[in-house]
Amino acid sequence: MRTRVLPLAAVVATLGLVVALSLPPAVAATRAGPAPSQPKNVIVFIVDGMGPEEIELGRRMNGGSLGIDAVPWQAKGTLNTDSLEGTTDSAAGATALASGVETNNGWVGTVPTAGGGSADAETALERAETRGKATGLISDSYITDATPAAFAAHVTDRGETDVIAGQMADRNIEFLFGGGLRQGSVGPLLRRPGVSYVKTTAEMNRYVAGGGAGPVYGFFGSWNMAFNLDRDDEGVTNKQPTLPQMTTAALSTLSKDPDGFFLMVEGGLVDWAGHARDGASLGSEMIESAAAVRAAYAWAKNRTDTLIVFTADHETGGLALRNTTNIAALQRQTATTEYMWGLISGGASIANTLRTYTKIEPTAAEIRTVQRCGEHGISDVLAARWKLTWGQTCTDEGDHTPTFVPAWAWGPGSGGFAGTGYANERVGQNLLDLVGA
Repeated sequence: MRTRVLPLAAVVATLGLVVALSLPPAVAATRAGPAPSQPKNVIVFIVDGMGPEEIELGRRMNGGSLGIDAVPWQAKGTLNTDSLEGTTDSAAGATALASGVETNNGWVGTVPTAGGGSADAETALERAETRGKATGLISDSYITDATPAAFAAHVTDRGETDVIAGQMADRNIEFLFGGGLRQGSVGPLLRRPGVSYVKTTAEMNRYVAGGGAGPVYGFFGSWNMAFNLDRDDEGVTNKQPTLPQMTTAALSTLSKDPDGFFLMVEGGLVDWAGHARDGASLGSEMIESAAAVRAAYAWAKNRTDTLIVFTADHETGGLALRNTTNIAALQRQTATTEYMWGLISGGASIANTLRTYTKIEPTAAEIRTVQRCGEHGISDVLAARWKLTWGQTCTDEGDHTPTFVPAWAWGPGSGGFAGTGYANERVGQNLLDLVGA
C-alpha cells in the first residue's frame, strides 16, 4: 500500500532460517522434496500490515477473541518479511507470498536478473488458471494496489496501476472485488465482454442468489473502500459490502467450478490504519479481516479438499500494547483520524471534532498538538490517551517494520507452513506446489 519503509535496523540476526534462493532464467519457484497432498481449493488471506500486536489489539477490542480463533489451525508459523532491500514494502512482500521469490521494493510479480534487467515470476493465481481452476481476488484497498497486483501482474513500478489493471484484465479472473471505482487506472477492467458488474451489496447478493458462476467484478469507493469506523458517516453502510460478505460471495461463485479454485483476500485497511497510527481504526479493521477468515472456515470446515492460509506481508506502525491500554476508550471512538482531520482541515473545531468522535475533552496542549502535527497529531493525542505506543510521532506516518508476522494454515498441505521465522518466499513456494505441479 503506502511505500514508506524503515531501514532494516533491528533484525533478529541469529535465526539462520532464511531460504537462499537462486533465480535461473525460468523463475517459476520450486522447492526440493515431494509435493504435499494437494487441495482442490486454496483460500489465502493476507492482512496487510498485521503483526502479533495488531492481532492482540483486535482480540481485546472484540471482547477477547477474533474470528481467526474459531479455526483449529493445523500449522502456526511465523515469517521473516525481508525484501532484497531490507524491510519490505507491500509490493515485494506480496510478490514473495504470491510467487515464492525475493525481489526489490516496489516490484510486483517481477525479479531482478543478473544482467540488470527483470523477469516475470509465475504467481500461484496464474498457475491455478493454467490448471483450469477458477480464480478470485478481493481487497478492501483499491484493486490495483500492490497486494492484489502481485498475484496477477508483472511490473517494476507498483505505481503503474493502469498497466496492472490491463494485465489483470487479461487474466480472465472470475471474481474481482475491491476499491478503485473512480480511480482512472481501473479503466481496463471496466466494460469487459462477458463480465457481470455489481455496484452495491444488494446487487452482489442478487448475483449470488441467482447462481452466478462468474466472471463478476465489483469496484466500490473512489480509492480504497470505506473504513469500518467511517461507513455510517460516509453513507456506504448499505452500499459497500464488507470483507466477510465479499468472501462469502466469492466462495459461492468460485466453488461452481468442478476443477476447484484459488482465492486471495486482502484486508488492506489494517495497513492504512497502521500508517495513520490510528489504533481504534486498526482494531476495527482487524476484527473485520478475522471475520472474513471465519466465514471461509464456516464454508470449508466440513470439507476435506480446501486449504486456508492466513498471513501478512509485513507489520506497519511498530504498534505496542500495554497492560493499561484503554480498550473501552478505543471502542468508543466512532471515526478514523483521517475522517476527523478531513473535518478539521475543512474548518471544523478541533475540540468539537474530538469531543464528538472520541468522547474526550481535549486540553489546550492537545489542541496545539493537532494544530502542529495535523492528522498525526490526532494520532499522538489518542495514543497518549488510549495508552498505545507507535514507532513514530507528530508528522510522521507509521512505517513498515521487520517484525515477524503469522503464517497459519488449515486443511490439506497445511504442514508446509509450520516453522519459526522462515523466509516469506516459502509461502509462495508452497502455494505454487499446492495449486498443482
